[in-house]
Amino acid sequence: MQETLHREVTRLVFAETASVSEDPDERHVQLLLMRGHLMRLLGAVVPVDANEPPLEDARLVIRVRALLDEEIPGDTVRAASLRRRMSEVGRELLAVLPPAGASDDAVDGWGRTVCAGFDSARIREAIRAAKSWEQAGVYPHPRTLAAVTRALSGYVTTLVPYVSIHLESLAAGSRGWSACGEAIERSQEARDVAPGEGLKAARKHAYRLAVHTETLLRYAEQDCERDGE
Repeated sequence: MQETLHREVTRLVFAETASVSEDPDERHVQLLLMRGHLMRLLGAVVPVDANEPPLEDARLVIRVRALLDEEIPGDTVRAASLRRRMSEVGRELLAVLPPAGASDDAVDGWGRTVCAGFDSARIREAIRAAKSWEQAGVYPHPRTLAAVTRALSGYVTTLVPYVSIHLESLAAGSRGWSACGEAIERSQEARDVAPGEGLKAARKHAYRLAVHTETLLRYAEQDCERDGE
């Protein structure tokens, strides 16, 4: 029953008649939610187990992943273009999704997708490293600092679609909804801002990234726990 509901909601999200809002904030959240649905769909059709047969159209997977990597544009025209392209690949993914109730694996696949795309332990390692350097006043080797910073930036990009799924489960306009949306916005801003010159500024930048990544991870894991119930 829950799987069928997921599918129907997703079909509405990717309907050809759907349009983007004129309000910039609403439009941004709308596209975040859409990206979350796309991420969930991708996880449902792409096998996690190496023993499972791969999706026949690998080009579709490449197109979806490329769209998930795109930044959400601020202007209406480019936002509408992104929505249209996400809708197209979303409908294509729905077309190759196994029928509801076809097998236990298909149902499990739909429910497991939120948890399939990130390694919590590895993310926490990077968070702990960056936070400990700043809190202890330690200056790591520049190459080590650069590697951790790159990893944290990548984790922000990875986690945002999952957090957008959690955002969708919250009542629009509620305090929790606003806090979750703000966490997404701030994490992306922290990722995109220039760190400044010098090792101290670079260390501070890594620390900020770690703080925001930790917040995103907490939201993403909450959705994993909710889906696992």
